[in-house]
Amino acid sequence: MNTLFTRTTTAIIYGRKSVSIQRMLDFDYLTGRSPSVAAIVDPTSQTPERVFFGQKEFLLPVERSLAEAHYAHSDADVLVNFASMRSAGAVVLEGIALKFRVIATIAEGVPERDVRTWIMKAKNRTILIGPATVGAVTAGAFRIGDTGGSNDHLMDSCLHRPGCVGYVGKSGGLSNEMYRMIAKHSSGIVEGVAIGGDRYPGSHLIDHL
Repeated sequence: MNTLFTRTTTAIIYGRKSVSIQRMLDFDYLTGRSPSVAAIVDPTSQTPERVFFGQKEFLLPVERSLAEAHYAHSDADVLVNFASMRSAGAVVLEGIALKFRVIATIAEGVPERDVRTWIMKAKNRTILIGPATVGAVTAGAFRIGDTGGSNDHLMDSCLHRPGCVGYVGKSGGLSNEMYRMIAKHSSGIVEGVAIGGDRYPGSHLIDHL
């Protein structure tokens, strides 16, 4: 089965969103895979980010620009964009130009004109998730940001291993609740995507079906 992500997928994170980055690494540890975060982009500071993988502490590299991060970590083909609504657009356009395979934009309130430009530029090149999204998850393989909620909720939703149901929704909160409900009544999800609730999401139900 073709899924958005595999157990070897790695990501570059734009923005020092420490809690969300740690949640991605917690998911990796629960699923028994290697860390999925290759680097962080923070134009204001290059101080390495202190994180945990299980009980072990290590430092994530922090790069000054997206181009530098992409050059240093060329195997990372997913961009998780935590930039604010004012700067998210420029980050996405640069990510498309750098040929990231998937770009997930978390920010709400991104101007619709910006998103329509992303969609035009990304066509047949990059899969867009969001804006205004919690992200996506391939069960047992890879998680974007806060998708799936807390570690307890991850286990209740059986996201640590693949199930048999595909899920696509708009609301991040509803998606997290649906993962738990699906796991209660079936083997759980194989993949779930919250496309975002804005008028012009970067991808649609049909794309993910």
